[in-house]
Amino acid sequence: MVSSMLSQVTPFPGMTAESERYVRDLYDHLIRISDMVDSYRDLLSGSLDAYMSMVSNRLNDVMRQLTIIATVFLPLSFLTGFFGQNFAWLVDRIGSPAAFFGIGVGTEVLAVVGLLVMFRRRGWM
Repeated sequence: MVSSMLSQVTPFPGMTAESERYVRDLYDHLIRISDMVDSYRDLLSGSLDAYMSMVSNRLNDVMRQLTIIATVFLPLSFLTGFFGQNFAWLVDRIGSPAAFFGIGVGTEVLAVVGLLVMFRRRGWM
């Protein structure tokens, strides 16, 4: 609006040369402020993108740890369910309590150790 006022050939009523200089100066200041606002908006947008990237990376680390924990507990849940449902059959087939605990607890420990070794080799832990 100010630029259209200043570009007109016919002057406004009551506008003098001094007031025209004042309006041009005001227009210049407004343009500078507008450019500064655009610059600050770009700076803020870049800061927000960096922050969101950092939060996403942190979330990725947490999700990786939770996935490892879930993967470790999956075979434990399966083996516990298997031994729980087939308890009577296993007691009849396995003679000594040492063999029963060796098979029952040994398979769970073996599964956890195997997963932990695999995770360390792949660099996930």
